[in-house]
Formats: sequence, C-alpha cells, structure tokens
Amino acid sequence: MKKLFLFFALLTGLNLNAQTNSDWKWIHPTPQGQTLNWFRMISPTTWVAAGDYGIFLKTTNAGLTWKSSTGGYNSSLYPLAPIYSNFRSGWFIDSNIILLATNSSRGIVRTTNGGLSFDTVQIFPSNATFNAFHFINSTTGYVVGNTTVKIMKTTNAGLNWTPVPGVANNTYNCIYASDTNNIKAGSSSGNVFITTDAGVNWTTSNTGATSTVTAMAFINNNTGYVAGNSGLFRYTTNGGANWSGINPTTSSLTSIKISGDQVIVGGLVSSKNIYSTTDNGQTWTNFNYDNQDIQMNNVYGLDKIGNTIVIAGSFGDMMKSTNNGALWTPLTMRVSYANMSDIYAQSGNGRVIAIGTYAGAPGSIFFSSNGGANWTTSNFVHGLSNQPSSIDMINSSTGYVSGRFGLFIKTTNGGENWDTSLSGNPVTSQYFGNGIDFINENTGWMVGGTPGIGGVTKIFKTTNGGVNWTEQTPANTGPIGVKIEMFNANTGYFTHSGGISKTTNGGENWTVTTPPAVGSVTYNNIDVIDANTVITGGNNTQVYRTTNGGVSWDSLNFPVKSGTIFSTHWLNAQVGVAASVIGVIGKTTNGGQSWEIYNNGGYTVYSVKMVHPDTIYSVCGNTTGGQVIKYAKGVMTGVVTFENQSPEDYTLKQNYPNPFNPVTTIEFNLPKAGTVSLQIFDITGRLISSEINNLSLAKGNYKTQFSGNNLSSGIYFYSLVVDGKNIQTKKMSLIK
Repeated sequence: MKKLFLFFALLTGLNLNAQTNSDWKWIHPTPQGQTLNWFRMISPTTWVAAGDYGIFLKTTNAGLTWKSSTGGYNSSLYPLAPIYSNFRSGWFIDSNIILLATNSSRGIVRTTNGGLSFDTVQIFPSNATFNAFHFINSTTGYVVGNTTVKIMKTTNAGLNWTPVPGVANNTYNCIYASDTNNIKAGSSSGNVFITTDAGVNWTTSNTGATSTVTAMAFINNNTGYVAGNSGLFRYTTNGGANWSGINPTTSSLTSIKISGDQVIVGGLVSSKNIYSTTDNGQTWTNFNYDNQDIQMNNVYGLDKIGNTIVIAGSFGDMMKSTNNGALWTPLTMRVSYANMSDIYAQSGNGRVIAIGTYAGAPGSIFFSSNGGANWTTSNFVHGLSNQPSSIDMINSSTGYVSGRFGLFIKTTNGGENWDTSLSGNPVTSQYFGNGIDFINENTGWMVGGTPGIGGVTKIFKTTNGGVNWTEQTPANTGPIGVKIEMFNANTGYFTHSGGISKTTNGGENWTVTTPPAVGSVTYNNIDVIDANTVITGGNNTQVYRTTNGGVSWDSLNFPVKSGTIFSTHWLNAQVGVAASVIGVIGKTTNGGQSWEIYNNGGYTVYSVKMVHPDTIYSVCGNTTGGQVIKYAKGVMTGVVTFENQSPEDYTLKQNYPNPFNPVTTIEFNLPKAGTVSLQIFDITGRLISSEINNLSLAKGNYKTQFSGNNLSSGIYFYSLVVDGKNIQTKKMSLIK
C-alpha cells in the first residue's frame, strides 16, 4: 500500500502542472475554438489535435471528453504576453512522445507525456517555419519548412536536428521517407523533390500541375499520393517518376489519408465535402459533412481508423463519422459563430449572456443559466448593418442591448427573448450605439456617433426605458463615443476618441476631464468605482485611474505592450482585470501596483467581467467563432455539501455505496483551510476526473457525489490532495 500511495502522490504532482493557465477554460465552443491544423488517431479511442496559438487537445474516449493545454514557443509579437506560436502539424511516435511543427519559432515542440507538458527544441537562433514531419522509426525522422528549414533530419526522436545535404532553396510543405536514402518532399509549382541516396543527389519531379503540393501520403517507396492547391491530386506507382490522377475539386486540398484501397482528401471546400476514391483518383465520391450546428468550411486535419473518420479545421470544429463518411456528428459543441463584443455575467454559477455580430441567423445573442455549462441561442436575429455592441443588465432578468444604426432591444427573461420594437428610433437610427448604461429599468444613456474622419460623438438619454431618447450635448468634438458608466442619476463618465467626459447633473452638461495620457488616445472602457474614482484603458496599452474625478490620472503600469486595452472590469478600487489582444488578460488585487498576466487562449478580448476575484468571464472577437472563456480558480464538477465542524485530522472516508453503479458518495474532513483537490484515477494510474480542482476550502466536513456514468466497470482510486500534498488514497469498485 505504501508503494501505491507514493505512486499516486507523484502522479498527482504531475497533473497539477499539466496545463498552461489551466484555470482558464473554454465554455463556448467546447472543447475549444482555435483553428486546428493537425489531427491524428493514435488508436480507435486515443486522438490528438493541435492548432493555432499553441493549442493541443487529447481524448482517450473517442471524443467524448477532451483535455486541452497550450504550450510551445512564446510569440515575440508582444513581450511578456504568454502568447504561443501556432502549431502547423505534428507526428506521434507513440501516445506519449509527440512532435509539433511550429510557425515563426526557433525550433520544434516536443512532449514526452502525451501533452501534459511541452519542451521546446531550439534549432535556429532566429524564427523559422516548420511545416511537416515524417518518421521512418521511433528515432529517425525528417522535418520540412521554409527556406530556413528546408529539410532536416533527426536520429534521436527529435532532440537534435541536422540539415539534409544538397537541398534546393525552396519552401517544402510535406515529406515522406521510406528509409534514410529514399526521401520525397513536396514544394511549389507542382514539384516533388526526390533523392535516392540520402540527399547526395536530388531530382525534380513535376506532377503535371503548377499548383503547390501541400500534402503527401505513401504506401511504400513506389506507391503514393500528393494533394495541393486548386484541387491538385496525383498518384505514382514508380516512386514519383510519373504521376497521374484527376482532381476531385478546384478548391485547395490540405490533407490526405490512405486507408486500405481508399484514399481520402480534404481541404478548403465551401461545399463542406471531403472526397474519397478507391481507384487512384479516376472517380471520386463526395462525403458531405454539412451540419446545421457546424459551419466548418476548411478541413486542415483528417484521419481514419476502421470506419471512423474524423475531420478538424477552422474555429476548432471537429466532426466524426463512424460509417465511413455516410453520416456525421459534431465533436465540437457550439450554438454560435458570432464575432463577440460584450458579455454579462451574474456572480456564482449563474446567468451569462454573450453578444456579438452574427447577421441573418440566431446566435448573435446566446445565454447560459449555469455559468456557461450549457448555452441556448435567443430569438434575436439582426441584419447586416445593425450589429449588437453593448449589453447592460439591470438584474439577471431585465436588460438592454445597443448597437449600430439605432439597434436597441430589451429582455425581461434573462436574454431568452428580446423586444425589438424600440429599435430604429429616428433620434438614434443614424448612429452607432457603442455603449449603454442604465441605472434602473427606465433611466439610461447611450453613447456612440459616427466613426472616422469627420465623425461625431453622440450621447442620448431615456427616462422611459428607450421609448423616447433625448440627445445631450457632448463637450468634445470629433469621433466617437465608446463606453459609458453612471455612478448614479447625476454623476457619470463616458469615453471617446481623445479623452473622457464627465457629468454631475445627469448629462445636462458634460465636461472633458484632464486627459489620462498625452496624445491622441482612444479610451475603450470605463469603470466607475465611486463618484471620483474611475478606471479606464486606452489604445496605448495602458490602464489609468483617477481618484479626484478626472482632475489628474495615474498610470497603473500594465506590463504588456500589446497595442490596446479593450476592456477593464473592477470589483472595487483594488481588485480588477484588464484585457487586450490575443487572449492577454491582466489581474490585480492591489490597485495596479502589480499584475498577474494570463492568456485565456482566445483571440482579441473585447470584453471581460469579473464576478469574483477568482471568477472571470471573457469574450473574444475580431474573429468569428463565438469565443467565450472562463477563469475559475478552483473548480468543482459536482455539488459539495459543507458542514461547519472542527475535525482534528485530515480524513478521507471510504466511499458509499461500494461497489457502486453509477453514483457514489465521498466524504472528507479538513482540520484547517487549504487548497483542495479530489482526484479520480483508473487502475493504470491515469487521471480521469478532478471532482474538486485546486479549490480553496475552509475547515470542516465535506461530502460530494461522484458519477461513473461514462466509465466502464472496474477498480478506481480517489485521492485527497491538500496544499499540493497527497493526504490519502482509497480504492472503489464500479460494477455495471
């Protein structure tokens, strides 16, 4: 038993560091929303995928659940920001050792524990682009890339790389090697470069096309296939000396898979087809994966085992067919592809409403009643011009959304339905409504105007819930009102290009405060803590605070120079967050004296809401995909019952009933407060669930239920971990 205890303690230690920024979780779409560029089925149940901004996914149950992580090379785009370079492709040596090709980095990325952690293998002193791998055994393989990389070889599973000799100065997109002498690499102009003597001599074989060769797959040194831009498809039976074949499409192809006598290709096909041939491309069958919930047009990853085909691509979408392409089901769960702009979040695991641009179909507004665990689209559909911009909820039921060209809608049931009858008011219909704030159900303000050269700032007030609007006179000239927040019926502030304006009489008069920064800065957000304490952020990547109503401002020294602060949100004068581009979010608990910098894994963070110091919701825009990502410092997957007792010792009790099917109860006692995890392992030591994950709990007695509904019968173990130390491990039996 002592050996088992030590084994679980070590395993738990590994898992706690398994995921970069593991407190940030995608809640829409799931498992995540970044484009996937590579997908492989290691076995019928274990699959991996990788894509933009260092995202890595793994499932061990054929896509029922996924574990995500990020890693690799930090992008040099913004210093201090944890932004990772894109993964372009990969190669698995086994389920633990996986190599990943990166974009704009100094080398490749390698994991030896199935994606729990990543190592960077530097090859060059400056950035290069790596496109694809091929290994001939567990140690010897090749990587190709741009003109810096060309073709390189490893003999120790990717730890060291040397250039292959005699390679022409081209970009190479794909590679196959049957052994160390016979190597083929695809490049531009329909060319495949071939060596039969380990690179001493090279010949150029043209496929009979001028399009770039992007993918290749070979059965052996003689027989293989290539695919590429403009629908290029060719096959050879003599090692590339001759090529033939008929293109299945005019769209560019990115991936190719051989499965017995079947060859499948996929790519950038707007008709949502992948193509299958069993006669070397003489005839083709279309596998249409069109689905009302998934709009993936671009397939970058494709694999097949048995009759199961999986495709992956744009917006993180994945789909699966278990009958060789006849029927398809989504592996990605989503309700929207909106370009997100704003979010409302209730404290706790309550109501969340996300808004964005998604013209002509439901999905521009979607909501959750359980903290983002499930989502539903609202009834609202907008046109091409009147996109939603800003949301303000009076409470969890009643609120408003403003947008472009007079868009103004109201909900009284938490975002499920929206009344559009108030839109198109002639007073506001010519202008953008960028920001909105209501102090009660009747009284509110909207700011906006027209952007660009010659643009103007507009501000409007309503006292009857948006039935009528009165235009107020701003003190500033030029474009454009951005965000507004009122402290009460009299005092409030709004931001605009070049500065911040203030009123102390409900907007009858507005005055421009002292500018927070020198120069032409647009301030994109405003948080009013009290009548005099205000915090804002600008497109100079800085956060500012005034404590005297705008007479003077202090910089809060946001450390990441990432272009623009798009959103801030503060619980009080000390605790707040600021958000910027490509997932960058900073959190402070001491009024900006210091910052913790995170990356939520998404794109440009247009809105962030902190409902608790350890719970933050964010939406990412500047791209479609409906990106909603949540920070939860310590997560419970089930309901935990707490009794305010004072136990003397740490105790992990035996579960009951035991054996169980499928639900059992687990109890534990804490003699003092601590950071607690309750983890479930299978018989092999693989972590399968964290019922409680790094959650700060007070001393007392706790009880939670664990469900084995998605597990098979067998022996399982559960461990109580407090402050990083394994307290106890016990065994339980699931019998179905």
